[in-house]
Amino acid sequence: MDKEIVLSNAFEALKKALQDSDVEKLDEIILDDYQGFTLNGTIERKQDILSSFKPGMVKITRYEVFDVQYEVFSEIGIVSGSGFIAGTFEEYSFQHQVLFMDLFKNIDGHWRYYKSQVTEIPPVS
Repeated sequence: MDKEIVLSNAFEALKKALQDSDVEKLDEIILDDYQGFTLNGTIERKQDILSSFKPGMVKITRYEVFDVQYEVFSEIGIVSGSGFIAGTFEEYSFQHQVLFMDLFKNIDGHWRYYKSQVTEIPPVS
Protein backbone atom coordinates (compact mmCIF):
# COMPACT_ATOMS: atom_id res chain seq x y z
CA MET A 1 0.00 0.00 0.00
CA ASP A 2 1.17 3.54 -0.77
CA LYS A 3 3.05 5.06 2.21
CA GLU A 4 1.07 8.34 1.96
CA ILE A 5 -2.22 6.43 2.19
CA VAL A 6 -1.05 4.53 5.26
CA LEU A 7 0.12 7.84 6.80
CA SER A 8 -3.28 9.35 6.00
CA ASN A 9 -4.96 6.44 7.80
CA ALA A 10 -2.77 7.02 10.86
CA PHE A 11 -3.64 10.74 10.90
CA GLU A 12 -7.35 9.92 10.63
CA ALA A 13 -7.02 7.43 13.51
CA LEU A 14 -5.40 10.14 15.63
CA LYS A 15 -8.20 12.61 14.77
CA LYS A 16 -10.85 10.02 15.64
CA ALA A 17 -9.19 9.16 18.96
CA LEU A 18 -9.08 12.88 19.85
CA GLN A 19 -12.72 13.39 18.83
CA ASP A 20 -13.80 10.33 20.82
CA SER A 21 -11.59 11.19 23.83
CA ASP A 22 -10.26 7.64 23.47
CA VAL A 23 -7.34 7.74 25.90
CA GLU A 24 -6.43 4.08 25.30
CA LYS A 25 -6.15 4.62 21.53
CA LEU A 26 -4.22 7.88 22.06
CA ASP A 27 -1.81 6.02 24.33
CA GLU A 28 -1.25 3.50 21.53
CA ILE A 29 -0.83 6.09 18.73
CA ILE A 30 1.34 8.66 20.55
CA LEU A 31 5.01 7.83 21.07
CA ASP A 32 6.35 8.06 24.62
CA ASP A 33 8.87 10.71 23.49
CA TYR A 34 6.22 12.82 21.71
CA GLN A 35 6.70 16.58 21.95
CA GLY A 36 4.39 19.25 20.58
CA PHE A 37 4.13 23.01 20.60
CA THR A 38 0.67 24.27 21.53
CA LEU A 39 -1.31 27.31 20.38
CA ASN A 40 0.05 29.35 23.27
CA GLY A 41 3.65 28.28 22.70
CA THR A 42 3.97 25.79 25.52
CA ILE A 43 5.57 22.38 25.18
CA GLU A 44 3.17 19.46 25.32
CA ARG A 45 4.15 15.88 26.11
CA LYS A 46 2.28 12.60 25.70
CA GLN A 47 1.11 12.58 29.30
CA ASP A 48 -0.33 16.10 28.88
CA ILE A 49 -2.54 14.89 26.02
CA LEU A 50 -3.64 11.75 27.86
CA SER A 51 -4.52 13.79 30.97
CA SER A 52 -6.41 16.39 28.92
CA PHE A 53 -8.64 13.82 27.24
CA LYS A 54 -9.76 11.98 30.37
CA PRO A 55 -13.53 12.12 31.08
CA GLY A 56 -14.71 15.61 32.01
CA MET A 57 -11.76 17.39 30.44
CA VAL A 58 -11.49 18.12 26.66
CA LYS A 59 -14.50 17.30 24.49
CA ILE A 60 -14.16 18.08 20.80
CA THR A 61 -17.41 18.97 19.07
CA ARG A 62 -15.98 19.91 15.66
CA TYR A 63 -12.68 18.95 14.03
CA GLU A 64 -12.16 19.68 10.34
CA VAL A 65 -8.97 19.79 8.29
CA PHE A 66 -8.36 21.41 4.90
CA ASP A 67 -5.64 21.38 2.26
CA VAL A 68 -3.93 18.44 3.96
CA GLN A 69 -0.64 17.29 2.47
CA TYR A 70 1.08 14.00 3.21
CA GLU A 71 4.80 13.50 2.63
CA VAL A 72 6.94 10.49 3.50
CA PHE A 73 10.71 10.60 3.88
CA SER A 74 12.03 7.20 4.86
CA GLU A 75 10.72 6.58 8.39
CA ILE A 76 9.28 10.08 8.94
CA GLY A 77 5.86 11.17 7.70
CA ILE A 78 4.77 14.79 7.60
CA VAL A 79 1.12 15.84 7.69
CA SER A 80 0.41 19.54 7.21
CA GLY A 81 -2.59 21.71 6.49
CA SER A 82 -5.13 23.98 8.07
CA GLY A 83 -8.01 23.18 10.32
CA PHE A 84 -10.82 24.22 12.59
CA ILE A 85 -11.33 22.75 16.03
CA ALA A 86 -14.04 23.52 18.57
CA GLY A 87 -15.19 22.05 21.84
CA THR A 88 -14.98 22.43 25.57
CA PHE A 89 -12.25 22.10 28.16
CA GLU A 90 -13.87 21.49 31.51
CA GLU A 91 -16.49 24.30 31.57
CA TYR A 92 -14.76 26.55 29.00
CA SER A 93 -15.65 26.64 25.29
CA PHE A 94 -13.02 27.04 22.61
CA GLN A 95 -12.73 27.32 18.85
CA HIS A 96 -9.58 27.79 16.82
CA GLN A 97 -8.70 28.18 13.16
CA VAL A 98 -5.16 26.79 12.81
CA LEU A 99 -2.25 25.84 10.62
CA PHE A 100 -0.60 22.59 11.71
CA MET A 101 2.29 20.28 11.03
CA ASP A 102 2.39 16.81 12.54
CA LEU A 103 5.30 14.39 12.28
CA PHE A 104 4.79 10.67 12.50
CA LYS A 105 7.54 8.09 12.89
CA ASN A 106 7.24 4.66 11.31
CA ILE A 107 8.05 2.06 13.95
CA ASP A 108 7.78 -1.63 13.05
CA GLY A 109 5.48 -0.80 10.13
CA HIS A 110 3.12 1.46 12.13
CA TRP A 111 2.95 5.26 11.97
CA ARG A 112 3.10 6.79 15.47
CA TYR A 113 2.52 10.43 16.45
CA TYR A 114 5.93 11.95 17.15
CA LYS A 115 6.01 15.78 16.95
CA SER A 116 3.55 18.60 16.31
CA GLN A 117 3.31 22.35 15.83
CA VAL A 118 0.09 24.32 15.69
CA THR A 119 -0.38 28.03 15.02
CA GLU A 120 -3.65 29.90 15.40
CA ILE A 121 -4.84 31.94 12.46
CA PRO A 122 -6.51 35.19 13.53
CA PRO A 123 -10.14 35.53 12.41
CA VAL A 124 -10.67 37.45 9.20
CA SER A 125 -12.38 40.77 9.90
